[in-house]
Order: sequence, then structure tokens, then C-alpha cells
Amino acid sequence: MRVLFLTSPGLGHLFPTIPLAQAFRAAGHRVRYATGGLSLAAADAGFDVVDVTPGLDYLPVYLPREPGADGAPVDHPMFAEDPDDAELATLFARVSGVMVDGALAAARQWSPDLVVAPPLQGAGRLVAAALRVPLIEPRLGSYDSGARLRSLLRAGMAPHWDRHGVSGEPAETIPLTTLPDSLTALLPEDRRTPLARPLRHVPYNGGSVLPAWLAEPPGSPRIAVTLGTIEAQWGGLAILEPLMEAARGVEAEFVVTLGGGDPALLGDAPPNVRLVDWAPLDLLLHGCDAIIHHGGSGTMLTAAAAGLPQCVIPRGSYQQTGADLLPARGIGIVAEAKDLGAAQCLTLLDDESLRENARQVRDELRAMPTPAETAARLVAAVG
Repeated sequence: MRVLFLTSPGLGHLFPTIPLAQAFRAAGHRVRYATGGLSLAAADAGFDVVDVTPGLDYLPVYLPREPGADGAPVDHPMFAEDPDDAELATLFARVSGVMVDGALAAARQWSPDLVVAPPLQGAGRLVAAALRVPLIEPRLGSYDSGARLRSLLRAGMAPHWDRHGVSGEPAETIPLTTLPDSLTALLPEDRRTPLARPLRHVPYNGGSVLPAWLAEPPGSPRIAVTLGTIEAQWGGLAILEPLMEAARGVEAEFVVTLGGGDPALLGDAPPNVRLVDWAPLDLLLHGCDAIIHHGGSGTMLTAAAAGLPQCVIPRGSYQQTGADLLPARGIGIVAEAKDLGAAQCLTLLDDESLRENARQVRDELRAMPTPAETAARLVAAVG
């Protein structure tokens, strides 16, 4: 079977799909990616990749307006704590729209038997419908699980369906979810996908040569701090400056991943703060006791898979998942960046109820079907 993966041009959209793609390949199926931008990193995982937008600068596609004074676009859904479905649909209809022609050409040239695409990659649904093949839709978190967002994105993509003469729907659509039941139960009704098949979140953050400091056990409690890559590169690291000052009074090591951001924005980091440009999150968390992060769904699930208490700074990710779910499930807290200090750090390290609940969710994740099991079941389901 030939399986074509279509993803949006961001690592937060690509990385969650890699374990399933690896499972299809390990089972003997041919796998190819059709994508662009940062998601061309699928090649680093050993996959054939078609660049559907060669040479395209995605920055003006994502951010067509002038940035505000703080470096972030004013009222832009990528930086909203809880963007409206219509805003996200407009954003990703635009991002998906520039990928349609290349994705459809790559699909027609290769003739896949199955298309895999997260719901926000609107080209996936169009391609599967054009080829009349089944579509697998892996939900990446709570933000892309709602039926309304999916309908709005389809409406936003209508001009592309019309100009390519595509009508109807994919031969079959099978949704997947990586959220365990206890987290799904906390979602508003319109954010659930009742028929979604469970898929275990297996962290993938790319390969790396393990640095010596990460291979050694820490000498004190360790807290990971990350804002992902998008917010960090666009000036967001500045919001962590109060935390850097508070870290002086906490007997713990803080590992801050810069994600391409400017470390000068952090101010004068104390001796117990280690600044690293990049560290595979799953490997980093194996030696950590807690994590402070931006609320992205991939980061939240990777931390949950490690069984760690979490603190979400509710800013900098349209993928906001943790800000609502973590406190409700009792596996984390939420704090505004300006108020984040020693007290919250000590809560993460010392609150045994947070740690026990985090272990429960970790065990729940481990009980979900693996990518290998899911790939086999999907092949059986679609014939």
C-alpha cells in the first residue's frame, strides 16, 4: 500500500505524524510526505519528501499583516490564548491553499492508496477526495478536534475545490485522537470527536547527538522550560525574564530551550539556569522533574507521556490545550508569565497530588493502541 502524508509547514504539525508514518513503513508499506517549509524535516526521519512549495517563504503566509511593537502580530490567531474557530479556519485555509497545487500534483503522480492529513491541513481532504481514496485524520490536540472548525476550513477551501473541479468527499474518513479518555471527557462537547480511534502519543522530536550534560543524571531537581519554536523566534523569550529572576531562589536546575530565540531577551540568567538552543524534548524530560511551557499540544502530550507535572504560560500557541485541561485533570497549573515565580516552581516540585495524577495520565497513555497497532487496524479497515 502507498500512504501519502500531508502536513502543514510547521514542526508542531509534522512531528506528531512521524511515529504513525514509521509504523506504516515498518509494516512494509511505502510512505511519502508531501509538504513544505519546516515540515521538509520529514526527510531527516528517513522519508521521501516532495516539496510542494519550493522556495516559498511561509512567514507572510502565516503573518500577512505588519507585526505589532512587541514583535507579534496584533490580534493574530497564532498568538491567541483561545482563538475563534473562524480565525483558525481562515488562517489554515490560507496556509493549506498555497500547498494545494503541489500536493495534488504529487498525489496524482504517485497514486497513493491512502492519504493521512491532520484536519488543519485542508489540502489533505481535497487530495483524498480528488483521488477517491480513504483519508486518515489524526487530531493533534483539542484545538483541531471540533466539527465546526473542520466545516469552516472546508468552506474556506471551497475556491480551491472549485478550480480543481473536485467534488464529493474522500472514499472514507477515519479520525484519530491522541488524547486519553480522562482528558477528552474534560473537553467541551463541540471539541470532541466521538468516533475518533485512539492512538498513543509516541514522542518524536528528531534525532540528535546526545550532549554530555544530558546523558548524566542531574545533581538537583530539574525543570524544563520551553516556548516551542514559533513564539521563541518571534521575540517571545522576553516573557521568561521574571522566571529567570525567580529561579535564583529555587534549589533546582532550569533548562531553557531557546528554539532559535535571542538569549539576550532573558536578561541576566542565574547560574542554575542552563540555556540550550535545542534539545529533543522527550530525551530532556527523562531527566526532569517538571516542565514549564507554552501550552502547545505536542509539548503537553510529551510531558504527559513522561508523567511530569506541568505549568502552562497561556500565551504563544494557537494549539492551546493545557491551559484548560491540565488544572481540570490535576496534572498541572497555569500562571501568567509576569506572575510566574518560586512559589509555582515549588508547587511543581513538591505537590504530590500533581505528580500522582501525572503518573495516572502517563499510564493511561501507555494503554492506548500503539502506532504499529493502529497502522495495522487502519489497513484492515480500508482494505
